[in-house]
Amino acid sequence: MSLTWYTWLEQGRDINVSEQILSALATVLRLDEVERAHLYRLAELPEPSRGQAAGLPDGLREFLDRLDPSPAFVIDRCFDILAWNRAHAVLLGPLLERPARERNTVWQLFRAPEVRAALADWDAEARWLVGLLRQQAAYETGRARFTELVTELLDSSAEFARLWAAHDVTEFRSSVRRFRHQALGDVELTYVRLAVAEAPHLSVVCHFAAPGSPTDRRLRELTGTGPG
Repeated sequence: MSLTWYTWLEQGRDINVSEQILSALATVLRLDEVERAHLYRLAELPEPSRGQAAGLPDGLREFLDRLDPSPAFVIDRCFDILAWNRAHAVLLGPLLERPARERNTVWQLFRAPEVRAALADWDAEARWLVGLLRQQAAYETGRARFTELVTELLDSSAEFARLWAAHDVTEFRSSVRRFRHQALGDVELTYVRLAVAEAPHLSVVCHFAAPGSPTDRRLRELTGTGPG
């Protein structure tokens, strides 16, 4: 690899480059994670997955707490739930006490009967979430956790296997989710997903009720956050 080759890469010229070459180049140049991600984007290849060992970026857990009484949580590209606030604990309850590999939004959608019962639009949610997971495959193919999750769901859920075989790919869109909840009753919560710039493999998902609504007041009572 020459300086001219790298210059052509930066200029976006039509050159052949493999993931192996980029990985070697990043190692030789001692690129950090931000620089490595930039290199992969120049080559129009999926960015390499970051490991989870480093934990969450500073301030992210405090940010979740400040979102109370709106249920909020952090997920990675496999949709594993890595952190959450009090309001989300109210919303999901015992589901967050499961082993780490079962604290996954896709796993719980297909394997936890209480989730199916709680979601008024389960069929639409299932199609949409499998399409999102299929989209993440471009980033996560080859990662052990992603393979483990998909393999387990293919083996244990005929519904997941059918939807996965359709190869539908969807983009995230903010929308409204309807819940049948034991403590909150029948509620509608708007949800959004926020990217974590310093950790592109992470996202914050937040549900929120209309200000001053009965659901908003009940969430404030259950989380001890007081009146809005």
